[in-house]
Amino acid sequence: DAKRHGVAILPVDVNASFAKAVVEEAVVRSAEGASVLAGPSLDRVGSRVPLRAEAPSGSRPVDTSKAIATHRKCRDHDVRIGFGSVKGLGDEEASAVVRERELGGHFKSFDEFATRVRLKEEALRNLALVGAFDSFGEPRRALLWRARDAHRTSPSYVRRALSLPTTEAPSLPPVGEQERTALDYRITGIPTGPQIMSFYREDLARRGVLRACDLESRPHGSYVVIAGAVVVKQHPETAKGHVFLSLEDETGISNIIIRPVTYRKFKRVLDSDAAVVVGGTLQTVDGVISVTAERLDALQLFAKIAAREWQ
Repeated sequence: DAKRHGVAILPVDVNASFAKAVVEEAVVRSAEGASVLAGPSLDRVGSRVPLRAEAPSGSRPVDTSKAIATHRKCRDHDVRIGFGSVKGLGDEEASAVVRERELGGHFKSFDEFATRVRLKEEALRNLALVGAFDSFGEPRRALLWRARDAHRTSPSYVRRALSLPTTEAPSLPPVGEQERTALDYRITGIPTGPQIMSFYREDLARRGVLRACDLESRPHGSYVVIAGAVVVKQHPETAKGHVFLSLEDETGISNIIIRPVTYRKFKRVLDSDAAVVVGGTLQTVDGVISVTAERLDALQLFAKIAAREWQ
């Protein structure tokens, strides 16, 4: 939804993230190449004018989340994922990273971060895998190798007498785009790069499968085929056996209605797969677009996506 409204979801960064997700002004480049803040401000008559304050070099990040109501329509603010979203970091560890950064200044390297914050190996590895240290210019896989040594040589390691000598990381292939997306889903649950369905789009297009954004151009009552990851599954007791799905693809959300007889026929597909291809009748009522399913086929994804289920 954020991407559809022009708001970028920014990855975890040891020098920019906070314990929880925050809103930060988008940084763009001026014609002269200088970094400037792209957020708008209000002039004295209330009209929007561009804010062109220089972005201070090396300055500490500012949490502007409280200004979200003011800037909701400006599209000049992005969302930065917080440390608390990273698997292996609890609230205490997430707060400790921010506290150390505020006390000692920005981190300048992976080794410095590991020494100052003293996280466990799993937390260091997961931060590396989601790109939290990318600004230091070191390959993610190399940092995985060093995360073990950084933890074992840390003052917080409880069995330092058993720690092994540090070793150089072997030459390892870089993390590909598809693997980055899978890591985002596994570690934070929030993709900061391509949405997972985009990797299947070429094959789906050959099969005549539409995108969510294509449905509004199709006539009411026509037969359509749509596909997406199941992000919400609703089976309310008051719906007389009807099931409702929200399917997400790289362009948005499509709403699926499944009648009881259809649900019973394809229940196994819904219970075992994180994504489905749905064929059915397009319904456009009072501006609300949905598809009444007639057939559901499984679509196996390379990453596990957990759907929210409501009874």
